[in-house]
Amino acid sequence: MHRSKYLIYITVIVIALLSFKKFNFIRCFTMSSKTPPYYKELQVATLAVKRASILTKQLSDSISQAKSGTITKEDKSPVTIGDFASQAIINNAIKLNFPDDEIVGEEDSQDLQDNAKLSSEVLNLITKVQQETSEYDDVIGDISSEELVFKSIDYGNSEGGAKGRFWALDPIDGTKGFLRGDQFAVCLALIDQGKVVLGVIGCPNLAQYVESNENHHGTVGGLYSAIAGQGSYYSDLFITGFKPLDQQQRIHMSERESPNVLKVVEGVEKGHSSHSTQAQIKDKIGFDQSTVSKQTINLDSQVKYCLLASGQADIYLRLPIDDTYREKIWDHAAGNVLVYEAGGKVGDIHGTTLDFSKGRYLNSKGVIAANSKVFNTVIDAVKDVLKL
Repeated sequence: MHRSKYLIYITVIVIALLSFKKFNFIRCFTMSSKTPPYYKELQVATLAVKRASILTKQLSDSISQAKSGTITKEDKSPVTIGDFASQAIINNAIKLNFPDDEIVGEEDSQDLQDNAKLSSEVLNLITKVQQETSEYDDVIGDISSEELVFKSIDYGNSEGGAKGRFWALDPIDGTKGFLRGDQFAVCLALIDQGKVVLGVIGCPNLAQYVESNENHHGTVGGLYSAIAGQGSYYSDLFITGFKPLDQQQRIHMSERESPNVLKVVEGVEKGHSSHSTQAQIKDKIGFDQSTVSKQTINLDSQVKYCLLASGQADIYLRLPIDDTYREKIWDHAAGNVLVYEAGGKVGDIHGTTLDFSKGRYLNSKGVIAANSKVFNTVIDAVKDVLKL
């Protein structure tokens, strides 16, 4: 009798333990299989940026390789065509998947509607790249008429702001680089309640490794992605399809501090930032005058943020050319989240965090980005030189 009761107790305990383990297994499996925040947004942004990057890369190559004819480096129409086509592709993809989201875009379609030849060329470019990437259609759709081109471009008319969700798009960032066949980028960011939560940057001509102005090597064409709280990542831009972040290469900012080994990225065009002021800042930080030029890398577009985030550069200086100039949000939103998620910092000339909730422009002066070890040192140098 006692033995039977003992066996019953043991059986009950075993069943309870098995049930508890089964419950925990199911709970853990459910938690591990839960879709990460902004997963769908990243998938759509990635495929749209990839499609637009292929189109703009082909167009940039055709311009830079042209020896004669109507397409030359002085002809602005190829840039216009590329901007329109890229913005149409990406805006259409966003609205197809997130119809309630707004978009802050650089272009509107009025000039295109007034030019039948240009409109036809834009649609032809889009049709060609859609045929080459038809496997993306199930996710990001397609564009089959000039009317839809116009409509898609004009989705980018949002004024942004502090409430709700909106996307910030630069369809071709780095116009001069695009025309030279050099560095440019397709940049897309998602801003939620005034905060940048996602960024995707397609860099069609950027080598994976950039050691100096003269030494670029490795795979050409990089995709740089970041989601708030999930880190920053690199993958091959021209590999077909979408890879979740956990299948991409995690990247991190450097932790270098000595001016002897620090590298600075700056723009190529002097009309966008004050190179003379930036030279004084580098001197104040402690760069050696005999080596500072070799430690400075000049690049167009937001590819500069990509070099920072991947630890290949340490400081980005973009000093205002005058007191009235204000940066556009689409020129910095994607790069901003990429650097933060890689462990760096971004601010204005005072070191204040950039605010993307004030409309289409940043209500601040300049942009300074750096690894966390030297950011305060850089800001102190900026304040000293600018006498702030």
